[in-house]
Amino acid sequence: MLDVPSDLPARSAAVLRSTALQTPAAAPRQLNHSRVRGLGTRLLLLTIFFVLIAQVMIYVPRLSVYRENQLRDRLAAASTAAQVFAAMPEDQMPRDLAAKLLGSVGAKTIALKTLDKRQLLAVAEMPPVVSDSYDLRDPSMIEGIGAAFRTLFAPDGATLQVIGPAPMSGAFLEITLDETSLKQALWSYSKTFLGISLTLSAIVACSLWAAIWLVVLRPVRRLTSNIMAFGERPEDYTRIISPSERRDEIGDAEHALASMQNSLAQELGQKKRLAELGMAVAQINHDLRNMLSAAQLISDRLAEIPDPLARRLAPRLIATLDRAIAFCQATLTYSGGPDTPPLRQRFALRPIVDQAIEPTQAEHFDSFRFEIEIPPDLEILADPDHILRVVENLTRNAASALVQLGARGGQRPSIRYEARRQGTVALLVISDTGPGVPPGVAEHIFEPFHASSRRGGSGLGLAIAADLVNRNGGSITLDPPSPDAASSGARFRISLPLA
Repeated sequence: MLDVPSDLPARSAAVLRSTALQTPAAAPRQLNHSRVRGLGTRLLLLTIFFVLIAQVMIYVPRLSVYRENQLRDRLAAASTAAQVFAAMPEDQMPRDLAAKLLGSVGAKTIALKTLDKRQLLAVAEMPPVVSDSYDLRDPSMIEGIGAAFRTLFAPDGATLQVIGPAPMSGAFLEITLDETSLKQALWSYSKTFLGISLTLSAIVACSLWAAIWLVVLRPVRRLTSNIMAFGERPEDYTRIISPSERRDEIGDAEHALASMQNSLAQELGQKKRLAELGMAVAQINHDLRNMLSAAQLISDRLAEIPDPLARRLAPRLIATLDRAIAFCQATLTYSGGPDTPPLRQRFALRPIVDQAIEPTQAEHFDSFRFEIEIPPDLEILADPDHILRVVENLTRNAASALVQLGARGGQRPSIRYEARRQGTVALLVISDTGPGVPPGVAEHIFEPFHASSRRGGSGLGLAIAADLVNRNGGSITLDPPSPDAASSGARFRISLPLA
């Protein structure tokens, strides 16, 4: 009779559901290579923006320094003129000479001021009305920047008073001048600086953007394009990225992506095979149910035979066929919803173990020794049918290993069952004198379709057993090999809730 695992169709249906989600409506969006909204364009604009910000931060103090230099030049010329005025007798300076000196300085008035008096050395025909004042003796950067922008946006004809040190000890000069020429000089300087700044910004931004494009953006776009293409057909091995020879973070990302894609492609290939296998199992279950129904009718007739042996075996045969038919029906009516919870009830563990090992005992009654040390009063809370299947699977695995490979160390082939109370759980230990489980296989022994340690093994029995134990609130583990290698075999520990 074909032994069909109960969780295989469920697993296959889950795969089919996840595959069905990959419809055109849920397909990933296409990679956007727009030059307007792309990462490269944004990075270029940000680079230009920050370069311009840096240029502005350079321009503002430079403008202030340029203006102060212009004023210091005029103040130096005024200082020379003041020395000429001081050398001439008072009120004897020719008017035309004074006008020429004022013109060379570019000032309207020149005054010399000491602690006790203020002397007007030269003045234009009409004394100007001062609209702003600036002291060059100890200027601060903030004051200089503010004064530079006031001059830059001053109205035409505005008059500026400039105060600075004089060549005479303890004195200082005051000059007034028309800001128009200074304003024009500042605007000319600003335009020149702006042209140079824009040129430098364009060169720096484009160079930086080109470097970032070659080093970062192009590899990232390659990664993104590959992820999009792989997402459309993840089972296609030809769409797995080929890592470059880079040894930086992007190279690490390419190798990690290639490893992930390779693992995913393998996993999807296995899932696809499981889905196909689940469909085949469903078809087999359909035909198998019909066969089992016919066998059930025959077993009912056997129960009516007056032979004592037939009367004793017929009820067990009928119960086994009933379980098989119910299992087939549950598989066929599986609808993709949550698993049916186990029908947990209180029952004695010893009769279940006796029933589970009876088929193997009947087949190998003269080959194996079955040792059972389970207290008759030990009761657990679980689904009896699930626990029966767990013990059957472990018993068949142990019997198969003993038949194919024999007992270890010349011992008699035997399978041992012992159970005891351990705190709030019942501990069931199933062991054998076989060759044990190889270390490489033991790490994945409870995974579906693992590499079986015996010929003809499907790698499903232990995965089903682990799933059934977990669903009943228990756990199952495989003990590591015993130091006494000559006598160690496979040893499974199953903990189940006590009643």
